[in-house]
Amino acid sequence: MLKLNRDNKEAPAAATPQGISARGNSLARITATAMAVILLPLLLGFAYLLLLREPGAQDRQMEHIATSYAGQQAANIHHQLDRLRQRVSSAAASPLALSAVAAGDDSDVELVEQAMLDYFPDLISLRLLPIDDMGTATFKGGNRGLRNHIEVDLVRRTSEGDEQPPVSYQFENRWITSLAARVSNPRITEQRAVILVSLDNRQLSERLQPLDSSVGRFALEQLYTGHDGQQQVDVIASAGSGDVQAYTRMADIPATSWRVAFTPSRSLYAELASSPLPLYALLGLSLLAVLAAAVLIVRRFSQSLAAEVERVISVADKKSSLQLAIPELVTIAKQLRRTTMRSLRQTSTPGIPQPLVESEPDRDGSFSDPLFHKDSILDEGGEDVLELDLPEEEQEQASDRAGFPAHVFRAYDIRGDADHELSNNLISAIGGAIGTMAGEIGEQTLVVGCDGRLSSNRIKSCLLRALMEAGRDVIDVGLVPTPLLYYATRHLNCDSGVMITGSHNPADHNGLKIVLKGQTIHAGGIQEIRERAEAGQFSRGAGRTVREDIAPAYIEEVINDIAIAVPLKIVIDAGNGATSEIAPELFQELGCEVIPLYCEIDGKFPNHPPDTSDETNLADLCRAVQDNQADFGVAFDGDGDRLAVVSPTGHIVRTDRLMMLFAQDVVSRNPGADVVFDVKSSRHLSQLISRQGGRPVLWKTGHAYMKQKMAETGALLGGEFSGHIFFGERWYGFDDGMYAAGRLAEILGTLGRSLEDLLAALPQSVSTPEILIPVAEGAKFGIIERIAAGLSFPSGKVNTMDGVRVDFNNGWGLLRASNTSANLTARFEADSQEALDSIMQEFRTQIAQVVPDLDLGF
Repeated sequence: MLKLNRDNKEAPAAATPQGISARGNSLARITATAMAVILLPLLLGFAYLLLLREPGAQDRQMEHIATSYAGQQAANIHHQLDRLRQRVSSAAASPLALSAVAAGDDSDVELVEQAMLDYFPDLISLRLLPIDDMGTATFKGGNRGLRNHIEVDLVRRTSEGDEQPPVSYQFENRWITSLAARVSNPRITEQRAVILVSLDNRQLSERLQPLDSSVGRFALEQLYTGHDGQQQVDVIASAGSGDVQAYTRMADIPATSWRVAFTPSRSLYAELASSPLPLYALLGLSLLAVLAAAVLIVRRFSQSLAAEVERVISVADKKSSLQLAIPELVTIAKQLRRTTMRSLRQTSTPGIPQPLVESEPDRDGSFSDPLFHKDSILDEGGEDVLELDLPEEEQEQASDRAGFPAHVFRAYDIRGDADHELSNNLISAIGGAIGTMAGEIGEQTLVVGCDGRLSSNRIKSCLLRALMEAGRDVIDVGLVPTPLLYYATRHLNCDSGVMITGSHNPADHNGLKIVLKGQTIHAGGIQEIRERAEAGQFSRGAGRTVREDIAPAYIEEVINDIAIAVPLKIVIDAGNGATSEIAPELFQELGCEVIPLYCEIDGKFPNHPPDTSDETNLADLCRAVQDNQADFGVAFDGDGDRLAVVSPTGHIVRTDRLMMLFAQDVVSRNPGADVVFDVKSSRHLSQLISRQGGRPVLWKTGHAYMKQKMAETGALLGGEFSGHIFFGERWYGFDDGMYAAGRLAEILGTLGRSLEDLLAALPQSVSTPEILIPVAEGAKFGIIERIAAGLSFPSGKVNTMDGVRVDFNNGWGLLRASNTSANLTARFEADSQEALDSIMQEFRTQIAQVVPDLDLGF
């Protein structure tokens, strides 16, 4: 308010300015324009998502699933036909059948036919037709009871040496499939015949029936050329029901004119269809956010502008400095000051009163930004081995009787210091015990392999001699990774074997992994070997040894199973272990560009220890992946049954997250499949398996325990946090780091996405790596027993299946005894760093009450 004082008389009122008004609101127009600029791309983006991207992604997913279903059932039918042909040909080539053919007596042939048919209840007919001297099947008295010209033609062509595919036809209002094979006496070429078998196609329909009949319709189709020269199709068997014809996909059956067509059901389509409601909700929220931001901008700008104008007016008659937050007002402020000062100078003569400007006091507003605090960092513990003052009954005492240290006989293998504990006498006694046990269960031959450690050849020589002296034959496969030893027990039809390896342990350690009759020996079996070795009562005999190179067969089978659609660049860190030579060769055969790192076998492991579970050993691999811009890197432990994976950005992919990718892949083709994982794995893995339609199975840590559980449940996938991955789908169920790396490459190539992108889509949490707590070897299990008995977690669910795992609402923690080293192991996971710290603190508090001298290191 402006007042003029002159001789204490009130001045005349100033005239009110005219012609000043507001026309429109430029701020509103600017805000509206800004909103239009923001909203247009936003709306276009949502339109793209709703109309193009989401339907396209759904189409690709539906096509992938339909193709997978069709391919899987085509493989099933192909496998069934191959098995039937092999069984029937084997029976027809038996001495009894060939002698009947040679005799040429129809009654003898009919008796043989009936006898063979009794052994094949799945067939509806079986005919054995001799081939005459002209090389043609004989048809005395007509067609020999064949149903029609199709069977006659099938037999004639087969007798002439042409291998014919199976053929289906309608007979008496049902579909029948016939197939023929030519058999002969390997010693008497004149004894030849054609065997013709037929089966009801209802058996094929049963074979097509999926586990979940609601997924869609499977149709087995036979292709042929019609009279008009056009290709015709007959549906010869079917199962299920499906009506989404747009996604029908086919898969050919090799060596036949058949194919399997899969048509998804509407329920499967609806299950996979993504609802647009979340996008609509997100669009609505985005629009509200933009509108709220616009309103806030208008209000805040108006308030700021008013405050700035007030500051300009308040100092217009002063020469003090003025700092403005709105640069555009600087020119106006200067002009206003000049005008005001000029006016003051003009009215500053004596006797003329000075204007008194009354203004509101300055209002100082302040705004504080949110504060962000750094998460706390876990302290790393020391490396000193802890010797606790435990009662004697809780410490396992080493047995020195006859040089048999008890602690080398571990939970699922035999392992110790190669020079000081695994003496020639001990290895000979262990070999005698294994050879004796194998003989008692009817296993005459064992496969033996070893890794590249300096002590492995010595141990293998002692073991071979002991096995042969026990009467067993040996197939020596030489220096191989452990997975090749397991593979040899399958490929060579020899179910037992011994692998000499120290696995991931230091270079001066070594040991034995034992398979008897297809089962990895653990727990009680290892202790039985110890008892027999100490007793020294072995079977006696004179076995033989042969050498076998198993690597070519292994590589061929892997490359026939794994298909990598897009060439990938892979860094392989073999750590100078047993995979140093075979792993680069395998991935080159798979079509990958391989960058080898430490791929020279050296039992001293000069570059880093062969333990992939210790993340410090992966530092060189992380750098190499980044330097070479590789798609991913993989490291194998000393014997190749473990792997560790590094992403393109050099980050280590922990095995439980890797298992999430494998579970998505396997369960998508096998709904309802069991997936086994160990107690050290993330709980997100269990949740993901359930969401994918699989069944999660939590189990003990240890490769032998995992294989046992997979065999028990029929699981198609298993994995433990230390890096052992087990594929029961398409593979043999043993832990194989190289095969697992191949399956990862196949997933990346098939999906056409980077490993980083796939991992980003997985659920995440804050977690620790595996934490090792050194303790005395003989004390570790006693410590865990005491801790398990004394802990109390009212807010968590305690699981003592393997150590102590406690699950809370916001995370979990684990403490267990290592089966392979003189350590306790711990691991923690939570939804946030704060929750993780809280869970670790609760573990520290509880453990300190039971074992106060234990240096946890976390």
